[in-house]
Amino acid sequence: MSSFLDQSAGYLINMTALLLKREFSSAIKSHNIDVTPEQWAILNRLNENSDLTQKEVAKLTFKDNANITRMVDKLEKKGLVIRHSDPNDRRSWNLSITKKGIEIRDLVEPLAVDILNKISKNISKKEMDSYNKISNKIINNLIE
Repeated sequence: MSSFLDQSAGYLINMTALLLKREFSSAIKSHNIDVTPEQWAILNRLNENSDLTQKEVAKLTFKDNANITRMVDKLEKKGLVIRHSDPNDRRSWNLSITKKGIEIRDLVEPLAVDILNKISKNISKKEMDSYNKISNKIINNLIE
């Protein structure tokens, strides 16, 4: 039995996110790559913008500071990121991706692209553009 909430934007967004994460996790594991989708998101952001603070990475990945600290600890132990003190603020840490981190990030990127291609199958470019535009509006409504 389906309720009206099963067709709500919140439910559909949540189900989409859960299914995407499951698909992405499965793809990464099937290639024996030792990162989670969340860890890859950090590597990807650091690859785009080296030397970000942990707070900046948290904001870019929509994670709280405690989660970022735990994930960065794991990435640092794996040799994928380097944490160093911020020269402008001794209480803050800057993060840089290592060569090994870039290699892992680059291994995972095609898997992410394959999943994006899979989810857009049978959906026109115009429909995807509309979906993306609406999704960005929803995100902006929630972060205001």
